[in-house]
Amino acid sequence: MTRRVILTQQVLAGIPALVAQGLRKADIAKQLGCREDTLQVRCSTAGISLSGRKLRIGDPLKLSHKAMVGLRERAASIGCSEMQLVSDLLEVISRDNLYDAVLDVSAPMQPAE
Repeated sequence: MTRRVILTQQVLAGIPALVAQGLRKADIAKQLGCREDTLQVRCSTAGISLSGRKLRIGDPLKLSHKAMVGLRERAASIGCSEMQLVSDLLEVISRDNLYDAVLDVSAPMQPAE
């Protein structure tokens, strides 16, 4: 009897998105129907990290000059710092799952200047 393959290339390709959503290794394994240690080994072999990397203070964000000017002007108009405005924007985008709407996924991303 042959064993059914659960962690196909397509399934493995979706794992980083699950990690980005904040799912833990145990949650991902349960959702995919495999053992946690199997998930760990397959992800390690495929070069997929199961630990969500969080932005830390000091991590650089690359923004175009135009974006920075816009952020600075908007922050000044509502009486807060650029960092507070960026933080508030990211919190709302994450909380309300507005990624696709904000990024307009049908249009290609433009590289930061």
